[in-house]
Amino acid sequence: MRVTAIIPSRSQEHGPLVRCLLSLLEIGDANLRIIASMDGPYAPSDLRPLTRGGAVEVLTGPQGGPGAARNRALDRAEGDLVLFLNDDVVADAGLIDAHRAAHADGAPRLVLGAAPFAVPQDDRVIDRLTRETSLLFFYSEMDDHEPERDWGFRHAWTLNLSLPREICDPFDARMRYAMFDDLEWAYRVTRRTGAPVVFRPGAGVVHHHRYEPQGLLAREALLGHQALALRRINPACAAAIFGERFDGSRASMRDARALSTPQAAEAYEEFESLAQRPALSVNVHDLFARARAWRWSARGIGYRSAMRGHEPPRHPLALGEGVGA
Repeated sequence: MRVTAIIPSRSQEHGPLVRCLLSLLEIGDANLRIIASMDGPYAPSDLRPLTRGGAVEVLTGPQGGPGAARNRALDRAEGDLVLFLNDDVVADAGLIDAHRAAHADGAPRLVLGAAPFAVPQDDRVIDRLTRETSLLFFYSEMDDHEPERDWGFRHAWTLNLSLPREICDPFDARMRYAMFDDLEWAYRVTRRTGAPVVFRPGAGVVHHHRYEPQGLLAREALLGHQALALRRINPACAAAIFGERFDGSRASMRDARALSTPQAAEAYEEFESLAQRPALSVNVHDLFARARAWRWSARGIGYRSAMRGHEPPRHPLALGEGVGA
């Protein structure tokens, strides 16, 4: 069974992309094709040795977001399976074989592999929050006791996901940021084909993405910003994810204002202080409920910026009108 691995990236020189590609090459699978698709017209020069002999194909093109980069690679994909990976993961030795095994019976399905966060030496509270709770992903709530359970499109994260090439739709390039672009795509694929999203923890990668407190809050602000784009592009998908939140109505704007009160600045400072502490100094599961409140506040600010036609804020408090405006 031939596999095409597709890795979109905006990696700079000596970025994580090289490490990801080397981990795939070390598997030594003759039936694995690797395509790194750059979101932009340039590729890092340190990719050149990896392209010799056709080991890795590198594509470039206009900057248009991760969906556009994946679509360029999909146009070049060959074989039976497509495997989507983030550029900041390191593949386990058995990754490709495990994905193949999950598709061996020929039934159409989307296969989500495990992607635990790497554990840093100076482990902090924020590292444990992202690793051990569902603040970012739902892996902490998943298990392999029901291998054929359909976890649904909301679990179809393209940081480690495979599916038959014949059922793979293009991504909607209007989703310009790396937020909901994969879920919007998965919503369409699963609704069209009826294919389930199954979990195979044996198909593993290690996710080398370490968040700083401000970066995590900025991510949540981006989520709120992209929620409005998702509403406009695929209303049914947005409704399945958010219900009535972020629907562009006056009521949802009032909700966003309520989330972005003047007390948010003080709350974020508290979050940043707690998040930087050593990993075992705080019970992260007790902190999780408070972190969710901070998260929703950041999302509300991002949503308001989208309603005003602004680009996503780099930090939830970086709006010119102030958090309480």
